[in-house]
Order: sequence, then structure tokens, then C-alpha cells
Amino acid sequence: MAATIVRQSVLAFVVLVTPAVRGQEPATLPRADVEAKIVRSLTQTIDIGVPLFNGGDQAGCLRLYEGALTAVVPLLDYRQDLSKSVQDKLARVRQPSGTPAEKAFALRAALDEIRTSLHRDQPLWSRLGGELAVRKVVHETVAAAAGDPKVNFTRGDKYKPDLPKLEQSLVAFISSATGGPIKYEGKSMAEVHTGMNITEDEFNALAGHLVATLKNNKVSQKEIDELVKTVGSTKGDIVGK
Repeated sequence: MAATIVRQSVLAFVVLVTPAVRGQEPATLPRADVEAKIVRSLTQTIDIGVPLFNGGDQAGCLRLYEGALTAVVPLLDYRQDLSKSVQDKLARVRQPSGTPAEKAFALRAALDEIRTSLHRDQPLWSRLGGELAVRKVVHETVAAAAGDPKVNFTRGDKYKPDLPKLEQSLVAFISSATGGPIKYEGKSMAEVHTGMNITEDEFNALAGHLVATLKNNKVSQKEIDELVKTVGSTKGDIVGK
């Protein structure tokens, strides 16, 4: 059973990441998007590997980590220092000496090294997970806020917002503010909210739904804080208009 999980997990990693770089010219492929995929995939690899290791299958965990790292090394050819560090760790664990547990620990260090290095270099948009992840967060936040009287989403039934259009605008706004590729081309926040008389409590209630949704989607606290700061910077253009 464990061997089947390992094979399926490595295959899933290759399927997820490799199409992002095959069949496309480098000029048309945002490197940040590829790096975001790598980070997410390695995180998923660890999420599978830790229970294997803790459950007594250190050898299975080792095979999983080795397969994932072998698949990702060719994608790091533009980062020779990082690529060499990972290849050196792979070479050491392929030596006959050492237990599976020791080797799994060594490869876990390589996984964390890649994740830390690539994650640090990414804009907030990519660290949030890119377009699909942001759209999911926006959709869930709007759905929760729309049903919360503390947000007063329809302003006492005075407004009936086009939710798909609103969500698209929010995605574009977040993208523009966090280094994403989607440009916000709508009206300014002050223009959009003029006459709505939104209170600070209502603004904070909406922000609370955003934070809760980000946490439910397992976004790290650092990225949550950055995004909340970005959203909070618009309060003066929204509250009391």
C-alpha cells in the first residue's frame, strides 16, 4: 500500500509541474508561476511523506522524497547553486551507508531548501497561490460576506451587485496590488464606494471574512498579514464615502 502511495504521489508531482514547462517558450512562461507550482507540489509531497515516516515506513518516505526531488532538479537549471545543493544531497543518500530514516531527513532538508529559496523570491501574488488560489479565496470570501448582516453587503437592499463581475474586479485588484499579471482597470476605490456610507465596523467585518477564508485555505500567516495590510490601505477610500 505504501509503495503504491509513493508511486502515485511522484506521478502526481510530475503531472502537475512538468506541463508547466513543456511545450511553451520561456518568454511566454512566467517563472514565478512555475516556482509557485514547485513550492505547492513539494509541500504536498511533505504532507504525504510525514505520515509515512511517522507511521514507520521511513523507506517509503525516502522513495517519495527522492522521486520528487529527481523530478524537480531539471526545473532548477537557472538556479545552479540550488540545483547543485539538491543534487549533492541526492548523491549522498544514494550511497550504501546510512539508514532510510537518516536519508529521509537529509532529503527533507533539500525539500525545505527549495521551498524556502523559491518562496522568498516570489511576489505575494504567487505566494498566495496564483490566479486559481486567489479566485477561490475571493469567491469564498464574497459568498460568506454576502450572507453576513454585519457586512451589510447590499446596503439595506439598495444594491444588487453582479457577483461574478465583483469577484473579477476583486481578483484584478489583488493581482495589481500583489505583483500578479491581471491588471485592475476599474474605477478608483473612492469612486466605486461613493454614496455607500460603509462604516468601519462593516469594513472590518468583511476583512474578517477574508482572513478566515485565507486561513481555511491554509495560507501562511506571513502572506495573510501582507494581504490584509494591502486591503487595509484602502480603508480611507471606502469607509464613510
